Amino acid sequence: MEEQQSLLEDYGAKPVPEGKGKNWFEIGIVYWGSAICLPAFLVAGLVAGSAKLGMAIGAFVVAGVVLGIIAVLIGILGAETRLSTGMSARFTFGKYGANVLQILLFLGLWGWFGVQLGFMVAGLGDGGLVFVLGSSVPVWLLKITGGALMTLTAMFGFKAIEKLSVVAIPFLLVIIIATLVSIFRGGQSLAEVAALETESALPLGVAISIVISTYMVGALIAPDVTRYAKNKAAGAGGMIFGMLIGFPVILILGAIMVKGAGGEIDFSKVMLTNNSPFWVVLAVLAIILAAWTTNGTNLYSGALSLNAMFPTIKKWLITLVSGVFGTFLSLIGINTAGGFQAFLGIIAILIPPAAAIMILDYYLFKSEENCYFDSDKIESSANVRFIPLIAWGIGAAGGFLVQYTSFRITNITALDTIIISGAAFVTIMMLAGKKKK
Repeated sequence: MEEQQSLLEDYGAKPVPEGKGKNWFEIGIVYWGSAICLPAFLVAGLVAGSAKLGMAIGAFVVAGVVLGIIAVLIGILGAETRLSTGMSARFTFGKYGANVLQILLFLGLWGWFGVQLGFMVAGLGDGGLVFVLGSSVPVWLLKITGGALMTLTAMFGFKAIEKLSVVAIPFLLVIIIATLVSIFRGGQSLAEVAALETESALPLGVAISIVISTYMVGALIAPDVTRYAKNKAAGAGGMIFGMLIGFPVILILGAIMVKGAGGEIDFSKVMLTNNSPFWVVLAVLAIILAAWTTNGTNLYSGALSLNAMFPTIKKWLITLVSGVFGTFLSLIGINTAGGFQAFLGIIAILIPPAAAIMILDYYLFKSEENCYFDSDKIESSANVRFIPLIAWGIGAAGGFLVQYTSFRITNITALDTIIISGAAFVTIMMLAGKKKK
């Protein structure tokens, strides 16, 4: 008789059993939930608010393609190993080398949790909540309550996040489209709005880099979700549906909303401009769900990264502690403009090189050295693999040069770090006589 699994069992530090496999839609809908988030609308507004809509859409499509390719390639890796990103990284960087990536991931995802929670509470505002609840609510109480709800969802793992996304995403899409219809009902045409541009418009390369930086962590943690895919095709299909299609679509809808709202980049303010009681209730629900669906995934993946480092500790307990810490970050104001921009800048430099090296190691250099990415051999992985770590360091150093000097390859920081680290890794591996066996 098969052993009864706990409701909190989520296979944090071991492979997901093959019988638990999900199809491409079930995988992809989780990424739609991640894409519909308040910071994504903010980024859409930052890019589109001062630029022509066509340029903004071009930036979203290019960024979506880059992110989509990364997510598909590394998502296939996750579908084969059936291991989380943190555990899969052991094959490439070694048991201890992977800890560097795991630390970056959980810090980054905790940061995103705090950012998202802060944006949700700021976006709700007293206006919407006063109407719904009849009185104002202290900001600290909203953050603690919201953080607790998101943490509870993440504690139940993938199955809870998937069910929440299936319910929330159609509702959110309907609300977004209804908002667009309401905005353009006043007589302004989409063509007129799309042509608006100011002198402060971001250069295309900068715009693309901002968008990629915003969700690069989301692309890299694809194995946290695709490890549940029934096969590699389901993993790839889920990432195509969720990342390659879902993320640009949400950004484009957000950009059209911003242009139609006269450049207002705060999604919550746009949602709450209609003062009808029915609409205010829907708007408040939309703001909460937009944060909830994304933050469940943030906390879930952050906990998986820690669980990879401390496999003997229950993942639900790690999730609980992570939720407390992420809520604390929100309470001290990580979602402020300065902190948010600095956060994105660091992510653009440090995370993309690791993704590039893991992908290249899996597709070009699969051998005994990385245990053929066989989950049954995960405990036999090396303690440290120096070439991948050196290449990662070179890519990160190149990223700092791109970010803070006149050195450029593509004018897109995240993409430049991928190119530099990838070229360094392949070159050093070939000079060292490493090849796929």
